[in-house]
This record gives sequence, C-alpha cells and structure tokens, in this order.
Amino acid sequence: MTDMSPNLDDLRFQKDLVDEARRRIIRYCPEWTDYNISDPGITLVELFAFMTEMLVYRLNRVPEKNYLKFLQMVGMHPQPASSARTELTFYLSVPFPLNPGDDLQAVIPQGLEVTTRPTEEEREVTFTLDDRLVLNGPTLVQLRKDTDFAKNYLTRLEVEPLVVFGGSDPKPGDTFYVGFDPAKDIRGYIIRLTFECDESHAVGVRRDDPPWVWECSVGENEWKEVKVSDRKGEKDSTGGLNNPHGSLVLHLPLEFAVNQVHDRSAYWLRCRLEQRSPEQGAYDESPRVRGIEAHVLGAKAWATHAIVVQDEVLGMSIGEPSQVFRLQHVPVLSLRSDETVEVEERVGSEIVYRRWTRVSDFPNSDRFDRHFSLDESTGEIQFGPAVRQPDGSIKQYGRVPESGRRVRVSQYRYGGGVAGNVPAEKVELMRSAIPYIDRVINFKRAEGGRDQETLEEVKIRAQRELRAQERAVTAEDFENLTIRASREVARVKCYGAGRMGKNQESQAPGSIELLVIPSASDALIAGDLSKLIISQALKNRIRELLDQHRLLATILNIREPQYCLVKVDAEIVVTEFSQPDIVRGRVNARLKRYLCPLKLPLDKGQEEYLDPGWDGWQFGRDLFVVELYSFIQQVPGVKHVLDVHISYKTLLLGQEVGEKDGDGYTRLTERKLSVANNMLLCSLEHAVKVVEV
Repeated sequence: MTDMSPNLDDLRFQKDLVDEARRRIIRYCPEWTDYNISDPGITLVELFAFMTEMLVYRLNRVPEKNYLKFLQMVGMHPQPASSARTELTFYLSVPFPLNPGDDLQAVIPQGLEVTTRPTEEEREVTFTLDDRLVLNGPTLVQLRKDTDFAKNYLTRLEVEPLVVFGGSDPKPGDTFYVGFDPAKDIRGYIIRLTFECDESHAVGVRRDDPPWVWECSVGENEWKEVKVSDRKGEKDSTGGLNNPHGSLVLHLPLEFAVNQVHDRSAYWLRCRLEQRSPEQGAYDESPRVRGIEAHVLGAKAWATHAIVVQDEVLGMSIGEPSQVFRLQHVPVLSLRSDETVEVEERVGSEIVYRRWTRVSDFPNSDRFDRHFSLDESTGEIQFGPAVRQPDGSIKQYGRVPESGRRVRVSQYRYGGGVAGNVPAEKVELMRSAIPYIDRVINFKRAEGGRDQETLEEVKIRAQRELRAQERAVTAEDFENLTIRASREVARVKCYGAGRMGKNQESQAPGSIELLVIPSASDALIAGDLSKLIISQALKNRIRELLDQHRLLATILNIREPQYCLVKVDAEIVVTEFSQPDIVRGRVNARLKRYLCPLKLPLDKGQEEYLDPGWDGWQFGRDLFVVELYSFIQQVPGVKHVLDVHISYKTLLLGQEVGEKDGDGYTRLTERKLSVANNMLLCSLEHAVKVVEV
C-alpha cells in the first residue's frame, strides 16, 4: 500500500510567504517603496515568514505522530540500532611462556573499552570487549604423523627426529600433527611455532612458499585452513623446514576447538603436503624436525560497538502503577542475562536490590510478578499498569515498586549504528592499560552496524507483518517472517516445491528454499564479498523463529543465493569542460550501485537515480547489454557511449562456461546475460575508458 501522508499546509518560506507579502505591500502600503533585503521592514517580513514556516512544519508533523501512535497500538515499535562487531587482536609485550613451565598469564577484563583514533572530521568510535580474555603459555603435548600415529615424537626428538612427510618419497596428502593441551583454552591465539631441523635435508621446494597447507580442528572431525602469517615480524623463516632454526606464526580462529584424532583429544594443528602451484616445487625428501617450541604472541576476541553503563540509578518509586523511568543513554542494545532492572526491597532488617524480569508486555503478569518492559529505542522502562475490568474492578498487571524505593539498572550497553562499521586497522587505542598487553588492533573491518528504524521502514514492516498473521504458509509469509527474525537480514527470497523455475531443479515436495542476503552494504562498498555469506548463528535464529509458525512437515533449507560477478568494459566520450577522471569514477560508482544485490547508501551530495522501490538486483532478472548503454549515457558528463562489453563468472554456486580471459571471467558474446531464478548480480571494479573522438 502506498503511503499517502497528507501535506496539511504547503506554504513555503520564500515563494508563498515572503514574496506574497511583498506583493501585498503595494496594495496595503503604497508609500513603502524600498523592498531591499537591508530594509528593516523586509527584515520583519522575513522574521514573521520564518515563524509561520515553523508553525507549518509542526503542523505537518501531526500525521507522523499519529502514525507512531497507531503503530504502537498494533504492537509495532521502531527496531533499535544494531551494533557492529569486530575481532580485536591483542598483542603481548613479550611472548608467553617466558620460561619452560612458566604459568604467567595476562587477563583482559570483559567490558574493556577500545576506541578509534579521533580526528578533526570524525569522532572516536568505542568498542567494548564481549568476554573476558585470558592469555596463557600454550602447552605442547602431541607431535605425530599420519603414517605412524601411535608414536608421540614430542618426547623422542632428542634421539629420533620426526620425518614429517612420509619418508624418502613424500607424497601429496602426507600429514603431521601438533597437539596442544585441551585443558588450556587457546582459541583465537596467535601461536609461534619454532622448529629445529636438519639443514637443507629436503630440497626442491620454494623456501618462501613451500607446498604445504596448515589446518586447525574446529570440532566434529572438521578442519579449517589457517594461513601462515606474512605480517611484519611474523614471516615464515623455516624455509619449508629446511633451515636449522626458524619459526612461523599462525593466527588461530575463534572456532578452534578440541577434537579427537585417532581417539586422542587435543587442540590439533596439522600440516598437510599439498602443491597448489607449480612454482612451489616439490620435496625430493622429507624434512627432519629435531625440536619444536610454541609461544603465544597475542589473541583475538570479539568486541561490540557499545559503551557499558553500570548501576545507573533511575529514580525513586512513587508506588503507583504504570511508572515510567528513562535511561540516560539511547539506543539501548539487547539486554544480556546479567543486565536487568533492580528495585530496593526490605529483606529482614536489610534493604537490598532485587532483580526484576523483562517482559514484552503485561497480559500474563499478575500483581506479584516482578516484571518490567523496556523500549530499546527510547530507553523507557515501564512497570505494570492497573486496568479497570468490565465489572468495574481494578486489576494490577505486574508488581508495583514500593513507594520511596530506588530503582536502578545493574548494567546496560548503548551505542550502535552505521558509525561502528569502521575499516580495518582503525580500532587501536585502549582506554586503560593492561599488564603485559602491548597493543591492540582490528585486522578485519567491523560489520553489522545499522541505524534505528525510520518511520518509513516501520510502516513497510507493519504492512508485511500484518499480512503474515503469525503463520507461515505462503512464500510471502516465509519472506516476511525471515526479515523479522533479525536486522542482519536485508533481503530474502522464498521458493516452494516446484517453483525454482528457470535453469534450476525443482524443490522436493514439502521443502522450502530460503535465499537470504545479509546486511552487508558497507562491505560491498569496500569490495568484501565474504560478508555475503550468512553465519550459522543467523541461520539458527531464522530457523528458530520459523519453527514457531511453519507447518510441522515443512522442510527448511536456508542458504545464500548464487551470485554472478559482473565486470563491465565501457568506452565513453566525455562532454566538453568535463574532467575525465571524475566522469570515469562517476560511471564506475553508478555501475557498482546498479549491479548490486543490495541497495547501497548514497554519499553526501550524491543524486538518487534508481526507482524509490529499488532494493537491489531482482532475483532472476536478465541483464541486457543495451540497457547498460542507456544507463551509462544518463551519467552527467558522458557525451557518447561507444562500446560496452560484459564479462562474468559465478561465485559460490554453479560452473563457469565459455572462453575465459586471464582473470577467470567469461566474455559475454550474446545480447543478454541470462540469470537463474536463484541468482543475483554483483559487481566489482569496472573498466571505464575515456576515448577522444
């Protein structure tokens, strides 16, 4: 339904107020002949016109306020801002352990504030550590190889070296394992492995890029590749285990988990022989390891764009129903289990704070339940109301805090918004010093920050949810409920049995295919396509919500769409007096915004040229070459479009076909690029060439 908000008064400052007053001066005051801006009379006219415009503005705000009240009556509230998250990497001032067997540790407390460096243009952005981080010296307990796994070489290296890859004839797939004590949590650690080897025993490989792959266990007999660090001070100096002394550094993921390999439990690392390019060479004989040590250089931990407030006193209770208190800082992030409202109560002879429970509303609360509600967008905390019943009696929903008792919040976090989506290597300042911690940095950009829902977004969401009616039967129901599951969901497309259609296999009876696109606009602008992958936590959240509304026999398949990367090569002629570099950048930016699965935000001063309802490339919509001619021609500064070519390749799903160029793209030789129903277009940098005619 189209929003038809009335414009109650369309008078404007200059056209309808100031100019109209000037025209009436001749009729009502003919002796007034000076209409210049410097004239005091004109100044008074403009002053009253300004005051009138303010009244018109406030009058036109009435429909907006009514909309908010009507939405609240049907249970619709603006969703609060969501906070960006990032992995913070803390580096130790000295590697642990200092000495063999040393149990020294560094403790980074939960809630530690780390900020970006403020500038004249940008304010600092604060991130807080989600959980306590403890750094211990790692303990090696296992050193084995796949061909002789029953033997632990860690205690035998002084008398018998470890031939890591088979024997005299190493083969692809040969593996050796390094195991750490499962009692010490080393998830997210930066581990430095130091090796002592027989010098130049295994030749034939490229020493700065040996043919091996390092992997770590992530549980359930699954393994995840770990890149050997090439950062400054961390580069591989083992020479493929050919140097007598050398070390390499591995940044272990937070998914690192204890696993069992041949019934032996440990935090496992494994090195597998695998040649991925001919330039790496091949071992003519296996390296021999005579010693190995492990040290921790630092560790990673999750942090959220938020500021923590503890023990904020909201005020004193007056002992009446429907009391409302307001937090000092908004928007409020979702409360954790240890974050709640506390009210003073007398227990025996002492006054103590009792924890209350948050509820979304009060229909199921009786007069003894310690319940409260919280509006995260406004920071309003409300206690239960007293409602007159049809028989005239008054019923209290939820307990009323006693008069004269203090009300406080044990802890809450506020923040969020797109301001938290900071680039990599920007979060680097700790608000407080931590013993043994030298520095902190974010190697990955922060993602997930979204501003609070606007009124227009609430209206659209209200229309979706009212149509769904709390049941998931049609494809539209599944789409609406999936978007409701989390603000991390930007778009979703649902296909039922037999509906996949063009170029796709039909779904099995009773199955539902949900293609989910996460909110990754900032990542797409930065060229990071990895954020288009939906996390397992988001999948679980969507499934948990849909399980409450779907039919019992419905099978849910939640995954990403198939993406087709598109690269446009265009030759243009710019208009006279236009700067070619500016026009070229303008064409590239518009193509990236057009050929995109999401609606990208506009830069300041940038003109909107897409349809108001455009939310990204439509599922299954074909791309015609001729429409790119027309699209580029409309860019300011473009005089002629001489030639346009499209190159493409599929990402994640599908297979590439046709003749490929050097970048792995397929050159389109037809007039259109056919797009499957489960596919979306996504562009990278385009090649725009300015030609003189």
